[in-house]
Amino acid sequence: FIGIMEAATITADPIPLLTPYKMGNFNLAHRVVLAPLTRMRSYNNVPQPIAINYYSQRASKGGLLIAEATDVSD
Repeated sequence: FIGIMEAATITADPIPLLTPYKMGNFNLAHRVVLAPLTRMRSYNNVPQPIAINYYSQRASKGGLLIAEATDVSD
């Protein structure tokens, strides 16, 4: 079993997760992206000040953060 694992080699270079990336006009410091989350904490469909605190805690300089998913209503 060890011989099989040693024989298997990857020829393509992996893309490092923490390297810079250019996305259109945006220069990202790394390739980590925070996906949209559904927190359901807005009143009258307006984000509240607590959202600034929440996303500030999760943001990193030069990172991509996609805020708030949309909930389907009746």
